Amino acid sequence: MRRILVLGENAIDVKLRLKSLVLTDDENHIPEETSISFGGTGVNFSYALKILSETPVYFTPISLDAFGRSIRQFLEQNNISFFDYSSNKPTPVVVSIISENTRITIASIKGTSYVDISFDIFLNANLHYDFVYVSGGLLTEENPQEETLKIVKHIKQMGYKMFFDPQVRIGKNIPNFVKTCEEIFSYSDFILANEKEITAFNKGLIEDFLESGGVLVEKRGKSGAKLITNSKELEVKGREFKTLNVVGAGDVFNAAFVKSIVNNNSLKESLEFANEFASHYVEKGFS
Repeated sequence: MRRILVLGENAIDVKLRLKSLVLTDDENHIPEETSISFGGTGVNFSYALKILSETPVYFTPISLDAFGRSIRQFLEQNNISFFDYSSNKPTPVVVSIISENTRITIASIKGTSYVDISFDIFLNANLHYDFVYVSGGLLTEENPQEETLKIVKHIKQMGYKMFFDPQVRIGKNIPNFVKTCEEIFSYSDFILANEKEITAFNKGLIEDFLESGGVLVEKRGKSGAKLITNSKELEVKGREFKTLNVVGAGDVFNAAFVKSIVNNNSLKESLEFANEFASHYVEKGFS
């Protein structure tokens, strides 16, 4: 069983589903559905990977507050290996408001626990792993941008294969976010991003990444997915759903794709498997 190092934020996810997002002043809006769960791109990915019978090794600071204690308990209960790395800063809270055709996210991420990530602590942690997955959701402030980049450079120097999701939706308007993502591109073997996120990056940068042997995976939601290399393109179709569990679906797709690749399946097989597994999750969860 392969051990995959996971660098990615942890958070409390609040999901509210409304019939419509026509919000008016001084009115109480009662959602059709409400859920509160443990999430963040790092935790979502790790949990999905564990469901897929792989071994995530989670490395990102976790708050000492009540939410952070609950996240630790969640990881322990699901036998997800993690480096017990504490922060006095609060746990991020992400609120997603979802209607039939719209999703709005309100993220309390400034000055939260994961910004305490440290290259020196990473080196001293002496973690054992075979592959690496990095979420750009970490890159929302100067310290995690600098420290994550140091970690990524070190990992690549050690010869590990790296998967990177830039998570542009989270930080596209944050200073140096896109620039740091672009620097991480040069150390990555696989980039997994949705089709809108790709447009945030210089076309020449993407071309250089592909020419160097990199693999780009575009997630297209209900429209399926596309994989691009320097020599070929592969596509899989999506499908329509009656029930949409869209929050975290991209992380689930990533976990399925990584699982397939690290088990030596072909690019085509991995793309098909990830698309099918994520589609099942959107419709039925992990049932």
